[in-house]
Amino acid sequence: MPPGRLKALMALGPGAFGYGSPGEVVLMALVDGLRPKMRYTRLNEAFLLMVDARLFKMDVKKGLLGDLLADKLLTPYLALEGADYLRRLEVAFKQRVIKELLSNLILDLPEFASEIYIDPRYFLYEAIFRMGRVMPLSAYMFANLLARREDRLANEAKVMEGFKEAIRALEASGYLRPEGSFVRLGEEALRKGLGGLRKLFFIDELAYGLGETIRGLRRLVMKVLPGLAKAYVLEKEAFLRRFGGRGELSPLSELPRPDDFLLLKTHLGLRPAFAKAVLEEIAQLLGPIGKKDDVKISEIGGSLNVVYLVSVKGESGRVRLVVKKFKNWNNLKWLSLRLWSFGAKKFVISGRTRLKREYSMCNLLGELGFPVPRILHVDLATNTLVEEFIEGSNLAEPMRAFMFGEGDGRSFLALVEKAGQLVAGIHSHDVTLGDCKPENFIIDREGRIYLVDLEQASVGGDKAWDVAEFLYYSGHFVPSLAAEEAFEPIARAFLRGYLSAGGSPEVVRKASSVKFARVFSVFTPPQVMKAINKACREEAD
Repeated sequence: MPPGRLKALMALGPGAFGYGSPGEVVLMALVDGLRPKMRYTRLNEAFLLMVDARLFKMDVKKGLLGDLLADKLLTPYLALEGADYLRRLEVAFKQRVIKELLSNLILDLPEFASEIYIDPRYFLYEAIFRMGRVMPLSAYMFANLLARREDRLANEAKVMEGFKEAIRALEASGYLRPEGSFVRLGEEALRKGLGGLRKLFFIDELAYGLGETIRGLRRLVMKVLPGLAKAYVLEKEAFLRRFGGRGELSPLSELPRPDDFLLLKTHLGLRPAFAKAVLEEIAQLLGPIGKKDDVKISEIGGSLNVVYLVSVKGESGRVRLVVKKFKNWNNLKWLSLRLWSFGAKKFVISGRTRLKREYSMCNLLGELGFPVPRILHVDLATNTLVEEFIEGSNLAEPMRAFMFGEGDGRSFLALVEKAGQLVAGIHSHDVTLGDCKPENFIIDREGRIYLVDLEQASVGGDKAWDVAEFLYYSGHFVPSLAAEEAFEPIARAFLRGYLSAGGSPEVVRKASSVKFARVFSVFTPPQVMKAINKACREEAD
């Protein structure tokens, strides 16, 4: 090797990492202007792989060889020469890996990308699993380093040092923001969104693509570059020695799953975003209920979702939970709903988007002090949400009784007025409910009103729709032959509450517009529509 052309020298392989013999060491030398670009030879007991420094740098920066050179920087390599140079390349590589994985996260989870808390180890293990799919031999190297708990204790922190340095750089540029020991997507990444990150996604697909690309890389490594393959072969031999009978398993099967490092905020703290809900565990955290005695699950309806009530009974008490599975409805049910509300309201139909709205709106409104169910767990793998069960009856029940002259009319109208105040308070934070019918107002034993089923709620939106929906939905409980005077007290009580709590008179005027009247005329008696129009006009003036 000509003097002065050696940029760096690192030691890899089972012998260098402490689980192989001295003869199982691979030395990788980065050399300026090397011709041909890669050379392989035996050097005493070690194997020497010389790589053109510019070629190595291109693999680091651009994934030119599908990271088949750069992946060595995901190991706790031993820097024998040019330690600072190698560290700069390592951080640059890990910064690129993080950016690519962030782009995939936004593309795969557009609804939840801004909500996810990321344990930095996610970037390491997700990169390993992706590389293992492209070049299966590389999986043995990572399994040797990280499969066993003692191996992770010895190696994980060393590998994560470069990731942490890369994360600090990305925090400074706005791609990430710190949240304690976690990170979240920063404004820069979210601002670029799907469109701005597609270039990164293209690079990611180029590096980690499937099909012909994978087969081509395998042939390239095994036939054209036997020196590069040697490091992987040594790792596979060491893996089979160390893991014995488990050698037939996937070498990555014992590694932590990357999804376990993606978390969501709940009332119970941060919980894995892709983990199946263990209802007994959640109940114990809410309890105490003592030793579990009985679990009962019953379906409680839900026209658009599958909804279950789960009761966990123990020695010390009982905890009740609501489990919702959000399905996609791309069929005639949603078509009819869209046609019904056409021109007045656009409903969200995607199961994942509805889940996101229920999750984020419950968290947001709860933080603002509004009475909503507390979120206990989210499983993005199955679009399932677990939340607190609100004991009580919905507002539609006393409303029906009032229409037939039953119950305490004065206390009922006071509840309707409180419902109007609650909606106005939420509107004051520029949040709309989207599904504001009386059935979604739950009255607990103390007379406090909770809001449930927030899957159509959002920041922004049409406030007049909320007011109109409450009024017109309430109106369909009126007997068809009843006079308009039977319903007018309900409409006025709600509107008085709404306006007294700061609701906009203009919103009330819009609620009685022809746009909404046309939508709700399908099931609202004409005398009720007349009463709503009169009440909105007079109360807003």
